[in-house]
Amino acid sequence: MASKINYRRLGEATSLGLTLPSGIAIGMFIGYWLDKWLKTEPWMIIIWTLFGVASGLISLVRGLKKLMKESETGKED
Repeated sequence: MASKINYRRLGEATSLGLTLPSGIAIGMFIGYWLDKWLKTEPWMIIIWTLFGVASGLISLVRGLKKLMKESETGKED
């Protein structure tokens, strides 16, 4: 049973590494699409990339706080 818990926590910690790059990639995609549609190059890609960075950082911090809280309390479900 203990090995399943360790694998679950490892999976959660590993997925945190993807939150920042995925937020940036989604923001860049939206900005690129809006630039092409509205002909506003490069402004939308810059703005939406910054939104993606902010979103990725917020998600990363929330995930780290949750992981640290579970680690401190010894929660094992």
